[in-house]
Amino acid sequence: MSIKSNRNILKSGIYSFALLLLLLAYSCTKQQPLADQLRKKEKEKEESTTGQLLPVKIEIGKSVMELKYQEEPLLLTEISYPNGEVGKVLYTKTGYPFKFERYKNSKKIQYFIYALDAASKVSKIQNWEDKNGVFVLSQQYTLAYDKQYGINSIKKYDLASEPLGEELLTYSNLGNPQTITFIQKNISNEFSWTYDDKTAIFNQLPFVQVLFLGEENQDLSMGRSNPLSASSHKSPLENKTFSYKYNSSGYPVEITRKKGGSTITMKITYKPVKTG
Repeated sequence: MSIKSNRNILKSGIYSFALLLLLLAYSCTKQQPLADQLRKKEKEKEESTTGQLLPVKIEIGKSVMELKYQEEPLLLTEISYPNGEVGKVLYTKTGYPFKFERYKNSKKIQYFIYALDAASKVSKIQNWEDKNGVFVLSQQYTLAYDKQYGINSIKKYDLASEPLGEELLTYSNLGNPQTITFIQKNISNEFSWTYDDKTAIFNQLPFVQVLFLGEENQDLSMGRSNPLSASSHKSPLENKTFSYKYNSSGYPVEITRKKGGSTITMKITYKPVKTG
């Protein structure tokens, strides 16, 4: 074989190797955008699902609340709070709440006992708190219900069963509170509420009105839609407004709540409800 022939073979090998390197480099540049596209499509799929969604994370700045669920039947079972506390909901075998326990550093610090009426609705709540290693009764509640929509009366008592106040709720025909009246020592203050026409964050969950009673997110758990405003002539500094960004399924993914001179923004992350 001639020297010229050997040179041609060597050149051919070099060209082939260079071509292979170019193809590999081109392939790598394509793979990254493709991965990004796949992630984007997965996110769009989650947001555009026609099924039901459950909130699993609520973020306010760096503060994060996480929620866990039992499926079949669908029940809220655990809440992790930004301050490190963990709440655990216990249910009867038939799926009704009977206890809500709060822990800090794995130590129980508070619990609520729920009593059911003849219609299997929570009608009484007792709040027990840890005082120097002993649990003592702190507050009590009695609940009454609208025949169609939900809780219409919340009465609060101290540990001696002396009344501390009452909330009265009226509802629209869409199942959202129209008015909430606070009564304390015969002085009343009525707030008028308005709602959007979208799906509420906790719309899929039973017992949320009870489980979030007195919680920071109680406003978001009272109706079947999302609140837009709460206004009172007597207490204008307590007035609230809500604005939203929604995903393609109509669920809020960002909420801005204004009250007085303060504004907070919440970001909501969901997961699909498994069916079948």
